[in-house]
Amino acid sequence: MAIALMVLALGACSQKQASTIERIEKLQKQVNADAKTLQQIENEDYANLSKDFLFCDSLLQYMDTAQVNRCFEQLNLTYAYLKQFDGVKADMQKKAAYSNLQLDHLKADLESQYITDSLACVYLETERKVADTLHNRVLYFQDRFAQCQKELASIKKARR
Repeated sequence: MAIALMVLALGACSQKQASTIERIEKLQKQVNADAKTLQQIENEDYANLSKDFLFCDSLLQYMDTAQVNRCFEQLNLTYAYLKQFDGVKADMQKKAAYSNLQLDHLKADLESQYITDSLACVYLETERKVADTLHNRVLYFQDRFAQCQKELASIKKARR
């Protein structure tokens, strides 16, 4: 009877570990996807928005005062988002890489039973907060850049 209880307890621990390991892997997938999206934002969205910003800025000299005032506000907003991205993209990339490394270490420590499942869950929660912040920042820039791109496209279209 005591052996059966011990086997049952060990089985329960393995199930918890597997569950925590699955949660770690799921979070790693999120971090990796966000890092990839961040790179895509930098390479494509940021580059296209910067190019369109410069083009629309050059159109101001050909517009009347009313058009300039309408466009100037959108150009200022676009410029602010571009500068904001410039200021945080390196930090976001570092946090994604570091979080991924931490998750690798956490998974290895849990698999080697260097730490307990409950301690791993505490560390995992800390990493989840970092990953969720990164995810929300990525979504923020995707949304803002898409909106700015749409506004600049309407400026370009109006001038044709």
